[in-house]
Amino acid sequence: MNHLQEWQASCVDEQLTQLNVTALEGYGAPEHLFYSDDLPRRNDGRVTTEILKRYEHTEHGGWWCSGIDILTGENDMWGCFKPKQPRCSYNRNKLIKYEHPPKAPTGIFALRVPMHIWEKIAASHDVAILPTDIEPEQPDFGFWQWLISHPQIPLCITEGAKKAGALLTAGYATIALPGIHGGYRVPKNEVGEKIGKSHLIPQLKKLATSGREIYLTFDQDTKPRTIQAVNGAIKRLGYLLQETGCQVKVTTWESHLGKGVDDLIATQGESVFATAYQNSLSLNIWKARLLNLLTYPATVSFNHRYLPEVEIPSNAQLIGIKSPKGTGKTKLLESVVKKALERKQGVLVIGHRVRLVEELCQRFGLNYITEVQDHTTKTTLGYGLCIDSLHPQSQAQFQAANWSDGVVIIDEVEQVLWHGLNSETCQNHRVAILKSLKSLMQNVLAGKGQVFVADADLSDIALDYLMALAGVPLEPFIISNRWQPSAEDAWQVYHYSESTPRKLVRDLEQHISEGGKPFVCLSAQKLKSKWGTCNLEAYLTKQFPQLRILRIDAESLAEPSHSAYDCIGKLDQILANYDVVLASPAIETGVSIELANHFTSVWAIAQGVQAENSVRQALGRVRANVPRFLWAAAYGFNRIGNGATSISSILSSGKRLTQMNINLLQQSDFAAFDDLDVQFQAESLLCWAKMAVRYNAGMIHYRESLIAALDLEGHQIQVAISPQQKTKSKAKDPQNTITAAIEAVREQNYRAECEAIAKAAQLDSATYQSLKKLIIKTTQQKRAIRKHELKLRYGIPVTPELVSKDDAGWYQKLRLHYFLTVGREYLTERDTLVAKKLIQQGEGSIFLPDFNRSQLGAAVGTMEVLGIPVILAHEERELTNIDSDLQAMSAIALSNRQAIKTIIGIGIAKNSSPITIMRRFLEKIGYGLQMLRSKRHGKKRLRVYQVANPHDGRWQVFSHWLAADKNRLQINTENLIEFLDGNSPDSENSPPDNFVQLCLDFD
Repeated sequence: MNHLQEWQASCVDEQLTQLNVTALEGYGAPEHLFYSDDLPRRNDGRVTTEILKRYEHTEHGGWWCSGIDILTGENDMWGCFKPKQPRCSYNRNKLIKYEHPPKAPTGIFALRVPMHIWEKIAASHDVAILPTDIEPEQPDFGFWQWLISHPQIPLCITEGAKKAGALLTAGYATIALPGIHGGYRVPKNEVGEKIGKSHLIPQLKKLATSGREIYLTFDQDTKPRTIQAVNGAIKRLGYLLQETGCQVKVTTWESHLGKGVDDLIATQGESVFATAYQNSLSLNIWKARLLNLLTYPATVSFNHRYLPEVEIPSNAQLIGIKSPKGTGKTKLLESVVKKALERKQGVLVIGHRVRLVEELCQRFGLNYITEVQDHTTKTTLGYGLCIDSLHPQSQAQFQAANWSDGVVIIDEVEQVLWHGLNSETCQNHRVAILKSLKSLMQNVLAGKGQVFVADADLSDIALDYLMALAGVPLEPFIISNRWQPSAEDAWQVYHYSESTPRKLVRDLEQHISEGGKPFVCLSAQKLKSKWGTCNLEAYLTKQFPQLRILRIDAESLAEPSHSAYDCIGKLDQILANYDVVLASPAIETGVSIELANHFTSVWAIAQGVQAENSVRQALGRVRANVPRFLWAAAYGFNRIGNGATSISSILSSGKRLTQMNINLLQQSDFAAFDDLDVQFQAESLLCWAKMAVRYNAGMIHYRESLIAALDLEGHQIQVAISPQQKTKSKAKDPQNTITAAIEAVREQNYRAECEAIAKAAQLDSATYQSLKKLIIKTTQQKRAIRKHELKLRYGIPVTPELVSKDDAGWYQKLRLHYFLTVGREYLTERDTLVAKKLIQQGEGSIFLPDFNRSQLGAAVGTMEVLGIPVILAHEERELTNIDSDLQAMSAIALSNRQAIKTIIGIGIAKNSSPITIMRRFLEKIGYGLQMLRSKRHGKKRLRVYQVANPHDGRWQVFSHWLAADKNRLQINTENLIEFLDGNSPDSENSPPDNFVQLCLDFD
């Protein structure tokens, strides 16, 4: 094959090939290669015999490619030669396919571009080619000079000249590097030590104009080491490009479609690349996605539908099991537990949901920790518990030292660790839990024990974290099952792209009316949620009164009178009796529904609350291969920290906020802040940050992330087509009717629940504390607890309206408003008290994310700097975008956008007006702006606004809080701390209950 045929096979335009590629024979190649002055030469100027011998294979011919020197506009001396007979590398384990000029710095391939391709690229971006762009003296440089002067045109960067040719032909401005590290230099001394910062090569820096979008389009390899190398190069090159102000994106595709971009275009067509290009991820999100990978090499690898039994050597201490959902991970763990018990070895099972740990324990033949304490006459070699109880003060009275020779099992490890690091239920004992987890890993992995972790999405994060906690060098024993479903085994997933799930609900309703038996996965249970379990149950019950509908959620599982009560351990038996099942995230993980020939479909409404992997877990609970129907929100609305998708950003911003909070607290002269351990478990903080940015990245492109992950699992994905669309029915679309009906159900149910809470039994403090400790509570008990807490929180009569306002976040808005205004003098004492409690619980240590969430001083101080209290003090004032104080406020806010995002959680766009910024801050306290009128200002119309006071009764609450704070000043600090610890000092000056709630009820 000659070079024209070869480049044509890579879909490169023939004219472009002829302009840049030359066939060489004999001494032609050395003439192009041996131009460097640094080459060793003889006295007559010829290169040495050693060099000639090394490159004698080039005399058999091949092709040479070079382009334009971006710096000079001249023809580039540098290029590459592809010999017909390549030589072997020094270690003779691979052929060297391309030769570059030896002892010459590498450059870039900026190929000569034919006019018709130039016009194609210009037209696709609606940019004109002016006569002055075509330089008669340097015609080949015209395209690149034009590109440099038009930063609105994106640039692709790939590896290898042919790939650049393929992308140019397809209409994308592209340069190529000779290798993945060819775009930058790392200064090193003569012994190879790094002596300076990495920097872009000059040719690339000239193209990296601020604001330009740059797409990194490298090969999609399958070898783990190559993948790591390519990813490392993308990170470094991407960072350097971002430093110049470029917007860096990473283009990826499935490797089986083609390794290189030229292969992709040649085998799949330009349209497939166009899709990959459109779906390119920002560098930060791409880096966050890398955190899903498991790069540790597999010790044992399978490609089986079900995991076989594996012989695990006794000296393997950390065993990771990565296998798709429904392939028998739990069954494999059953055999592990069985053998351990036969050896009389202790077994500890750790999870993150009580019901799921109970189910695992039942399968393993163990007791849940509550059973161990309830049946003290029984002896057991092990038990299960939630990570919430992994500390000495819990009902488990956990002691890590007892497990040095034991077997520890953490199923669904990614979610268990995230729960331990971030969940609200662990917050008050987080430091103790993390200390126990670290001690456990140290005792087990440094002793004779074993730790088994399993997850369909097992990643380096979990393994790295557990090894970092153990503090001992380990080589994890990895069991990897690469099985993917065949066409027959794959799920058929129909996804809905509408902005709401009403179309899915309409199709679900029709499916049920036609005799279908669906299993429905929902994101929420609460009556406030329109698409939650309670409201959908009420709606479907009204539509199909003859059907048996089962709701499974946290409430029904704990309600003894409900049909779902205690059903986790016998799901297959119970579900067989129902036509429709509605499940909340209470059973998203750790449950396997093996019931055959019953469910005809699985449906899911993912509102952007759960992580995308949790939704996939929920879709996989039913093992039968029935169609899946999915609606997912385009964007999730939950964020962790400041919402960053960069580990360094989320960590550095958090540390700055911590220091700010500590500086504010030191005003209280509390000595504990001087010796505060803010470096507690750096490994836990790093793991939290990695999981947080992974979570945030998934939320930014929620629907896209979810569908892409399902596709990666091997399932068949297609857009849902409703029956009405299939039959081209002309009947009126009933979607609005469905939405209105569900909304009516929601309003009715929610109003009834609010009234029930308001009418619940009054509790005294002792009864309240007793009920709070119960693991399983009835609906009536939950309502009574909620009523008592609302009374503590607000200090006013509990009405249905108060319940509703609290559900809508009223407390957080009032609390900020209170400390911003009438309660300002008590803010430092409030933050100090909360900090003292956290420090006391952590025995002198704090976990930074919890500490930052607990403090209000930085948020209040920021709003004061911006002048919000002054605006509130003059509500009647008229406001416009040209007011000098609002413009000053806007300038401060815009120059501190990242800090404001971290401290207050407000994202401010770069072009936000003063009124827009003011509105965002007022919304944080439940206020707003109303437009009064517009007036002429010069040639423009100017809108006039005024602060909109909600008149929601908050000042009655403030009056109660103010009285409580004044009384608190008379309380002895030691008595206060004793009270907060759950004791009852005899002092008549004990703090009012509402103040305790105010202090301890963190966001």
